[in-house]
Amino acid sequence: MRIFLKGILFLVVGLAVGGAGFFIFSKTSLYAKWRQGAGPGIIQEALPIVYYNDPDVGPMLLPRTKIHYKTPYFDTSVVTNREGFTGRDYPLSKSNYRIAILGDSAVEAYAVVDESRFPHVTESMVYKKTNGRLKVDVMGFGISGWGSVHHYAALRKYVLKYQPDEVWLEFLPTNDLGDNTPLMNGPPNGPTFIYRNAESNEIVDIRFGYPELPDALHDERKRRYGEKVSDTWGKWHAGLQPYYWSPEINPHWELILDHTWQTLKLIKTLCDQAGVKKVAIVYRMTGYDNNKGELSAYQKEASAFLKHDLPMEQELGRRRFREKVTSLGFDFIDTHDMKASGINTRSDEIEPAKHANMADFFSDVIINRLTASARTSNLKK
Repeated sequence: MRIFLKGILFLVVGLAVGGAGFFIFSKTSLYAKWRQGAGPGIIQEALPIVYYNDPDVGPMLLPRTKIHYKTPYFDTSVVTNREGFTGRDYPLSKSNYRIAILGDSAVEAYAVVDESRFPHVTESMVYKKTNGRLKVDVMGFGISGWGSVHHYAALRKYVLKYQPDEVWLEFLPTNDLGDNTPLMNGPPNGPTFIYRNAESNEIVDIRFGYPELPDALHDERKRRYGEKVSDTWGKWHAGLQPYYWSPEINPHWELILDHTWQTLKLIKTLCDQAGVKKVAIVYRMTGYDNNKGELSAYQKEASAFLKHDLPMEQELGRRRFREKVTSLGFDFIDTHDMKASGINTRSDEIEPAKHANMADFFSDVIINRLTASARTSNLKK
């Protein structure tokens, strides 16, 4: 009996040691290679593509695709339309006044179902607030990671064929200024600027993907921008972006701003040529714009990084931005004017309540704009 029990014990221990050894071996590359040659063939799992690189626009969602997003904060499924955007399909011909809103993840809103996303809710609110008198298509064109440079490309390829009466461009300075410069956002998802000629600083077009050999693109960026290509990322948060709120001038930051200004000029020209009646910037407030405590902490961080006291003024960034874009011919829609202007607009994409708040604000803007336009037309008659 004792010998039998010892045998059982040795068997159990042997199986445990063997199992542990096989588990460790199964995690090695040697096991993977052995598996590949162990049979007549290997069937690999086909992984779905959700985001892909559109060589004309940059990041895009796959059209006609159902995407399940599950995180600790939300569990949502969305279905992209025929173009690859969230929201329903629209006909190319229009019977209603039409507004196209371009943005990033705040417009894509991957955590919010179609019926709760602000483009849909804005349409509904305009209709109901005017007792059916006004019918407005509010079309959302937004992809996570987009900036103004992507808006320019998307207008050409996806938006203008829908004949929008107005184009609204969402703008969040802490995101979009970086998205708009090849110093931060290079190929294939970031912009490659096409200049008038090799020595000119005038941008005449914007391309994505790899319009040239990757090495050649990198060499041209180095030739044109020098060391800024390699040191912008390291300086961005504490050494460059704070100048948006500062009266001090930094040449590196001015170059980054110029990339956005020239991009917006191209957008305005493109929309004017297409007969768009109004082009507006929807300014999304940052925490630094509406929270003095956040700006004060940021100023201390920037001053420590720069090793000198950098003055920063809360109203300065937004005021200068507004003056610049209005001088370029854009209308300015300021989310600071929303009834709940203190919301953190950086998380708009995941909270239906914030979409409802935006829709309420945007619907009033639209109604006031169209009512004033009708009143002016009647006076002219």
